[in-house]
Amino acid sequence: MSLNYDPSQVGVPYIRAQRIVITWPDGGQAPAATIEQSWAVKLADGTVRKLADFPQIDATLDFTQGDAPIPLVNPENAQPLGADTTLNQAFLAVLAIVRKEQHEHNAE
Repeated sequence: MSLNYDPSQVGVPYIRAQRIVITWPDGGQAPAATIEQSWAVKLADGTVRKLADFPQIDATLDFTQGDAPIPLVNPENAQPLGADTTLNQAFLAVLAIVRKEQHEHNAE
């Protein structure tokens, strides 16, 4: 069975990552991500409706392999964009966003 990750078609169920939790434990433990997934459908008005839960993914984030290429996909239709990113590049961007929010919300 082929799983659908394309959110562009109205009325066609697809698998959606609805929540991602990143854990940075101390004590030398590896960082991890929990990806909560669901079956969802795009409605005629453009909104997305959750249909049912789909099994979550628990992944260890191995930054020793952080420069391995990961193909980028179009968020509109899940098609490959023909370019790559890496785990290290993605988390550098996440860190930038986190620091921006910290500076804005933790200002004295």
